[in-house]
Amino acid sequence: MTSKRPLQFNIALVIASIETLVSAAVTIFFIWGLVSGQAKVLSALALIIALLAGTTGFLASATLAMNKLKRWGRSAIIFWQLIQISLGYGTMEGKGAIYWLAILIFAVSGATFILLLTKPVNALFTEE
Repeated sequence: MTSKRPLQFNIALVIASIETLVSAAVTIFFIWGLVSGQAKVLSALALIIALLAGTTGFLASATLAMNKLKRWGRSAIIFWQLIQISLGYGTMEGKGAIYWLAILIFAVSGATFILLLTKPVNALFTEE
């Protein structure tokens, strides 16, 4: 494996790290809502927290694995970008559409997706 990491990889790694931190922050926000008694339906909020905690764990392990140049970590982060793009599409539908958020999601996820598929990044993950 190449020891020097290309700029594309470093940018994608920073974006994946930020996504992990945002996921953790949202999880903590929902936990705070549960602890402070703001839940109207306790079971629904507990399920949302479990899903968010699982997502945060997935992102954290995938980001760490990608940092260690594990192929599955890169694949998992690429998969996550595709999930976000589909969520971004849902953000711009209906009466409560938030177009600026959809565009932001498309831009960040699309850029990360493309960065992880460039030749220099592919070279990091080839088996020798």
